Amino acid sequence: MGTAQSFVSSNGIKVFVVENHKLPSVSYSIDLDIRPEVQGDMVGFQDFIGDLITAGTKTKTKDQFNQELDMLGATLSIGNDGIYMQSLKKNSDKLLALCGEVLTSPNFSQAELDKLKKQAKSGLAQNQDDPEAMSRNITSILNYGKNHPYGEVMTEKSVDKITLDRCKKFFETYFRPNVAYMAVVGDITLAEAKTQVEKHFAKWQKKAVPVATYPTPKPPTGAAVGIVNKTGAVQSVIDVTYPVNMKQGSPDEIKLKVANGILGGGSTGRLFQNLRETHAWTYGSYSSVRSDELPYGGSFSATANSTTSASDSSVAEILKEMDKLRTELVPAEQLQGFKNYMAGTFALGLEDPKTLARYAINEKKYNMPKDYYKNYLKNVDAVTAQDVMDVAKKYITPGVAYITVAGDKKLVAEKMKKFGPVTIYDLNGNIVKDAPAAAIPSNVSARSVVQKHIDMTGGTAAWEKVKDMTLIMGMEMQGMKISINTTRKSPNKLLIDVNMAGNSLQKIVFDGTNGYMTMQGQKKNFDETETKQYADEANMNREIGYLGADHKLSLKGTEKVDDADAYLIEITKPNGDIVMAYYDVKTGYKVKSEETEDGPQGKETQTTYFLDYKDGKGGLKFPQVIKQSGGPMGLMEMKMQSIDINSGVSDELFK
Repeated sequence: MGTAQSFVSSNGIKVFVVENHKLPSVSYSIDLDIRPEVQGDMVGFQDFIGDLITAGTKTKTKDQFNQELDMLGATLSIGNDGIYMQSLKKNSDKLLALCGEVLTSPNFSQAELDKLKKQAKSGLAQNQDDPEAMSRNITSILNYGKNHPYGEVMTEKSVDKITLDRCKKFFETYFRPNVAYMAVVGDITLAEAKTQVEKHFAKWQKKAVPVATYPTPKPPTGAAVGIVNKTGAVQSVIDVTYPVNMKQGSPDEIKLKVANGILGGGSTGRLFQNLRETHAWTYGSYSSVRSDELPYGGSFSATANSTTSASDSSVAEILKEMDKLRTELVPAEQLQGFKNYMAGTFALGLEDPKTLARYAINEKKYNMPKDYYKNYLKNVDAVTAQDVMDVAKKYITPGVAYITVAGDKKLVAEKMKKFGPVTIYDLNGNIVKDAPAAAIPSNVSARSVVQKHIDMTGGTAAWEKVKDMTLIMGMEMQGMKISINTTRKSPNKLLIDVNMAGNSLQKIVFDGTNGYMTMQGQKKNFDETETKQYADEANMNREIGYLGADHKLSLKGTEKVDDADAYLIEITKPNGDIVMAYYDVKTGYKVKSEETEDGPQGKETQTTYFLDYKDGKGGLKFPQVIKQSGGPMGLMEMKMQSIDINSGVSDELFK
């Protein structure tokens, strides 16, 4: 194993140099050893720091800065606690000059911050429909608490509160050379590295950097279940997790890595073999352990994306495998197999010079034993089956853990009670208490609920006067404007055209008898099932269609939708598909629907919310905002742009 050469610059940068002259390139990485204050009511601002300080300097606009970087063929990326740069050696001085300018004269732009906030809120909207994001949020909050940096969760409200001054203050406080570790790797000598660092970073001024203190996370005292609801989810994202008190370089660290690898370190791990290969409940199940310098800042996690019906069984098997590691010695062959894997991975990593530099920095930054990496292979080889059992008893605790599930609470909550008390949370980790739903009056039926919606949106007579109708709704996705144009013509013709900048992305056409879909230039004719589906969707008013003899309606009760009581109606369509429709008890408007259809990965449920009903043409009312989730594009928020009724739409449109 090679070694890194080191020096300290005049302004306090701790530099580690690894020479590798095979290619004429050099990389520079700066790691800031900081412990900043929690983000508080502006959670998310730290994520913007890198983009803000690379959006131009006092002398260069963002475009000029990026153009210079492109001309060098270089990489420069900055986060809230580090920097990475790489270029050909001949361009390295110019690259470092750009970085030095960023660090000493950044131009914080309100316009750039506004753009970043808009992008962040768009991402948060997508997270509302993402069980993985739900799981990440709730596990971090339960493990560390909202007042700990590892437990803070960005919300729309916190993004709205972020100010440019807060971002500037963070940069000016924590981006200082005296807390910086720099790794220089590539076609460069120690002397050349010293010259470059002093030349390009001399103006980067050192200053005392405050060190925040955080509350120590409290591990669970027993098993507790936390559920984040994803209505209609066909899978549950499961995580058995808890904080771990283990610093980097701890004597137990390597032993625990071996134990974790046997449990769930890959496709040969016990979790994968059990939950996927034996039971076929999931595409994969894994575990991980993370050490950290903060007290109880590390974590254990055992995860699986299980079918909804097997959610409780998957949890039971994960807990069983965790307990087995504590109570039974690992077979010699299995132990040696994973130790060989760890040794091979470590040796392979040493072929990258950047690894040597990172190891050298880790030993200094985390006060690890100076020979930790030098003796790594020897210490891995020395791990015994008894060591694995001992660290498992100490750190792998199936009976003392948070069991989190992001999935359909209606289908999983009751089953999870066998593992511990169940608490329901929202996406942001707030406890959700289901208020009792309203009682159903004796004169209310499924048909009367649906009829009230028709009456509130204009009445049957007004809707029957509509011979054709075109609705244009708009939405944004990743900064691009998308238009959804829906045209219906009596009695049952339908056209849906999703387009961007005038180019059709997807088109659905139904002429009343046959139909087809086009996407990316490919055309697919409807099969029998799709023909029935779109014949139903072609109704001018879906509720009027629901009252037809070919639909079956059943009033299932009342439920809360955004804290308001709603009647839940189960609608069975002619093709057998089920629609769960929710109608506000007070207003009569349909406020939500859930439809389950076959998708690429099996059954998929699409949830739609209908908001802000307003008067439109023909004395009718339409929702001005529709939020739809569960499709391939995640959560979509569509806003009404125009409504056209009885404009004489030609039949040619549906060919």
